[in-house]
Amino acid sequence: MKFAVISKRKDAYMMLPVEKQIEIMQGMVAYIEKYRNTGKCKAIYFTGDLQGSVSIWEAESDEDSIRIIAENPIARFSDLDIRPLIEWDLGVKVLI
Repeated sequence: MKFAVISKRKDAYMMLPVEKQIEIMQGMVAYIEKYRNTGKCKAIYFTGDLQGSVSIWEAESDEDSIRIIAENPIARFSDLDIRPLIEWDLGVKVLI
C-alpha cells in the first residue's frame, strides 16, 4: 500500500532549545535515509517554506505504515496529514 505524509512542524518544535532541535533533525535525517535505503520512502520533498515536508511511502500493511510513522523522531512535533494513495489506472477504472 502506498501513502502520502504531509507534515508541518508545530510551534512547540521552535520553542525547544536549539541543541534539541538539531538532535531531533539529525534523528529525522537518519530515519529518512534508513527508509530511503530500504525503498519504503519513495520520495520526499520539503515544502517551499522549509517548515514541513511531503513524502510518498510504500508499506507492507497498515501496521507497517503505523510503525513507520510512529518511528519518526519529529512526528510528535508535527501536524501530519496521512493519505492512502491509489494507482492512477485503478482510480480511472473506478471513476469510469
